[in-house]
Amino acid sequence: MSKSSRRHFIKKNILNGLFLTSAIPLLKADSILESKSSITELNFNTNDYNSIDWKQIREQFLFAKDYHYLNTGSLGPSPRIVIDTVCKAMERLEISTNHGRHEIDETHEKMANFLNVTPDEIAFTRNATEGLNIAARSLRLKKGDEIIISTHEHVGGASPWLALAKDFGAVVKLIDLDFSGKKNLQIIKDAISDKTKVVAFSHITCTTGMKLPAKEIVDLCRSKGIYSCIDGAQSLGMFPIDLRAINPDFYASSGHKWLFGPKGTGVLFINKSIIEHIDPVFAGAYTDSQFDLNTLTMEYRHSAQREEYGTRNTPITLGLGSAVDFINTIGIDNVAKRGRELVTHFRKGISNIPEIDILTPESELYSASMLTIRIKDKDNLKLNPTLNKEKKLRMRGIYENNINGLRISFAIFNSFDEVDLLVNSLKDVVKA
Repeated sequence: MSKSSRRHFIKKNILNGLFLTSAIPLLKADSILESKSSITELNFNTNDYNSIDWKQIREQFLFAKDYHYLNTGSLGPSPRIVIDTVCKAMERLEISTNHGRHEIDETHEKMANFLNVTPDEIAFTRNATEGLNIAARSLRLKKGDEIIISTHEHVGGASPWLALAKDFGAVVKLIDLDFSGKKNLQIIKDAISDKTKVVAFSHITCTTGMKLPAKEIVDLCRSKGIYSCIDGAQSLGMFPIDLRAINPDFYASSGHKWLFGPKGTGVLFINKSIIEHIDPVFAGAYTDSQFDLNTLTMEYRHSAQREEYGTRNTPITLGLGSAVDFINTIGIDNVAKRGRELVTHFRKGISNIPEIDILTPESELYSASMLTIRIKDKDNLKLNPTLNKEKKLRMRGIYENNINGLRISFAIFNSFDEVDLLVNSLKDVVKA
C-alpha cells in the first residue's frame, strides 16, 4: 500500500466510528448513539492548518460534550480508532487463540518513525515509570555514584533513582530549576562533579509544564561521559520530537497521555550506541539472541526489544500504533500549534487578573501546551475539585515541590470556548 493510500485509509477509519460494533457490550446504547458521528472522512487538508476542523476531531473522543477536560497531562482519553483497534484485535486473537506478538513489529516501526530512530531502539513498556526503572537498573550504579535530578520530577520519574540510593548506596543530588527556563542548562552544569554518572530530567516538567533544553543537556552529558535519561511522559504527542537529533541514552514515555493511546502502554528508547554495553534488567523469552538450556547458553539481543520479555498484551500495543496513526493524520506540527494557540488565548484572558500568577515560562523555547497557575491567597489544591464539581472543569492540582498550583493541559479536543469558560470561572474564584 502506498503512503498516500495508507494515509487515506487511516483517515477514513479514524472517523467512521467502526469501534461501535465491537464495543457495544461495553457501553450503554444511549451513550453510543450520543457519541456516534456521521463523519466518514476528514474533509480538511492537514497540510493547511487553517482548514482543520477541530470540532470534527473532538467528535472522535467519547467523553461528554459538556465535560471540559483539561487534564491530558495526567490521562489522555483515547479516540475511537484506538478503542476500535484494541477491541477488534482482542476479539480476533481470542478467536484464533494466538498471542499475536509478531503483529507489533509494525508498531515498532511506526513509533521509530515518529521519533526518528530505528525500530531496534524502541521497546514497549507499561508506562514511563517502567521505562525509567529499566534505564536506572540497567546502568548498574555503585555506592557513591551520583545521579542528578531536579525537585520538579514526578514521583514516577524520581523513584527509580531514589531506589538506587536505597539499594546500592548511589547518591541522588537534587537541583532546583529556574522557573524562567533560561538558566537550567547552567544549573545542571554547575551540579556535575567527577562522581556524576547520570543526569535524569523531564523534557516537560509535570509541575509547571516547563520545557528543558534537552539536546543541550544531552550534549553536555556526552561531553563528560555521563549518561542522560529523559522522562518524556509529558512530551510524547505534544510536539515534534526528534530523538536522533537530541540523541539521549534513554528516553521513556507513556502512551496514555498526549499520545492518546491505551492505558498501560509506554515507550522506552535505548540508544543503540549503549545497548551493547548494558544488560537487560529482566530476562526471558525474546530477551535472547541465542539460547540453549542444555549447554547453559544465553546471549542477549542487541536491541531495546529484549526488554519486551515474555507474553505481552498485543491488542493495546496495536492500539498504541493506532494512536500514532491518529496523531500523524492530524499532523504533529498542527497538534503543537493548536496547543500553543489555546495557551496564548488563556494567557491573554487572565493577563489583567493580578491575583493569578503564571508559573510557566511564556517563551516557546521553554514551554508548550501545558501551564500552571497559582491564585494568590488561595488553597489551589482545594479549588481544583470545586471547579470540577461546579463547572465541569477538570484540571490537576500541583502539590509537587510545594507549588500549590493548578495545572492546565490544552489538547486537540479543547476549544476556545472552553478556555473562555475557564477564564471566567477563575475570575469568579478571585472575586469570591
